[in-house]
Amino acid sequence: MATNEQQFRAAVFGGFQKQDVLGYIETTAREHNAKTEALQKELSELTAAKAALEAGQAELAAKAEVSATALVETAAALERATAELEQKNSRLAVLERENTDFKARLAALEPAAAAYQAVKDRTAGIELEAHCRAQAAESAAQEHVKAAKADLEQWMLKVQSGYDRLRTDVDATISHAGGELARVARTLEGISAEFCAHDEALEGLIESYRETLGPRPPMPLSVDGD
Repeated sequence: MATNEQQFRAAVFGGFQKQDVLGYIETTAREHNAKTEALQKELSELTAAKAALEAGQAELAAKAEVSATALVETAAALERATAELEQKNSRLAVLERENTDFKARLAALEPAAAAYQAVKDRTAGIELEAHCRAQAAESAAQEHVKAAKADLEQWMLKVQSGYDRLRTDVDATISHAGGELARVARTLEGISAEFCAHDEALEGLIESYRETLGPRPPMPLSVDGD
């Protein structure tokens, strides 16, 4: 701009050049407009940056408030955790003392435990031997039962066979007896018919004998009036 002013003054000294003045004005106006637009753009950017900065500050403030609340809650939780830890430490100390006492009692009971294990092993051996004997006795009993069952089945077959034969004989006897009874019934019927014929003949003989005797006299009257 200093060069333009110097040229403009030189032109004035040499005479008034209107076009140079107008060019100078236009150039100055363009430069002014460009600077104005640059300043306006910078102002807009600064305004946006300020708004963003304010929003960021508000967000940071909210976060700080949340962080403060979280910090308070964390402190309370830490205090509770510390109290629980102290209780657990107290309980752990009690458990450690109990564990020490238990180890001492366990050490005192180790001889008795060893003796009990020996007795247990011996008892287990006796139980195993008894179990083997029981299994052997059970096997023998099963074999005995199996043999007795086979004998019983054979006996049942014999009884069944004998019963079948007896039933056949009884049926034959009953059939024969039935035939004999029918024959005897027929014979008795014949005898009964003969007896009937003999009865009729006997009646005829008695009637003939009565006719040969003639009429019988009347019976005398009773003196007593009976």
